[in-house]
Amino acid sequence: MKRRKRLTVFFSLLLVLLLFAGCGRLEDLKVKYGFKNTDFEYLKSPDISTIIIQSTRDKGFRFIVTDKSTINGLYESLSSAKHADEIISHEPDYIFEIHDLDGNVRYYSYVAGMSNQKKANFYSEDEKYIVTDRIDNHLIQNLYAIRKPKFFEDIYYGSFLDLIKMVKEEYNGKSIGIKFYNDVETLKYQLSRDIEDFREKALKEGAVILSHGEKADVVLEVKTQGYTTIVYKAEVTTKVESDHTSKVYYVYGKYANEMTGWETILSDTKPEGF
Repeated sequence: MKRRKRLTVFFSLLLVLLLFAGCGRLEDLKVKYGFKNTDFEYLKSPDISTIIIQSTRDKGFRFIVTDKSTINGLYESLSSAKHADEIISHEPDYIFEIHDLDGNVRYYSYVAGMSNQKKANFYSEDEKYIVTDRIDNHLIQNLYAIRKPKFFEDIYYGSFLDLIKMVKEEYNGKSIGIKFYNDVETLKYQLSRDIEDFREKALKEGAVILSHGEKADVVLEVKTQGYTTIVYKAEVTTKVESDHTSKVYYVYGKYANEMTGWETILSDTKPEGF
């Protein structure tokens, strides 16, 4: 019985050693064939104290991460990132600051939700990586305020697209531009990927997204008035440059259900309940 017990212990230890050796070999193969990089091993160090995530559009949208399990989750995402030669052309949505206990800081720019591209969406001055969507799906979105409207992109960009069609009919032959870079209530939810998608759709309708200093014959200035997870309200002021006139349109949306999504009113008179 004692001999059998010793053999059982011996083979158990042998199995553990083989498993560890196998895991090490597997990790080596992952690195060799590009499924894993070792550039972010420093995130596993206890010297990493804090990660700060800063929105590039909303300076007040800033998160400080100290939880080790969250930092480890970021490591898991970044360790599977692939190297790239070029940086994606979209404007970054977030800046990541990785702080260690000695006061050193590493800075990375991040374009959310663009991992299907062949260009880097997570990069510094010296390093470029293609990172999966897990960073914004499992890290950033968990940090959002719970009041973010359901399917925000649908009510926000979708309603503006419908409004452009209305305005185009009223101001036929004039150039139309939409301006939402000053819409402070929603800056934290605006992502480059969604803005570029909207830009393409707006162009097909004959409108452009205006940046700072750009002009158009008719300018739509967006100002969100309030929102919850199921209600969205905005005023869009239409300004005609030639005669210095303006007109206000109201966007009033209520989320109905998963089947029908948002029920939206677009009107030049204030809707009841707005």
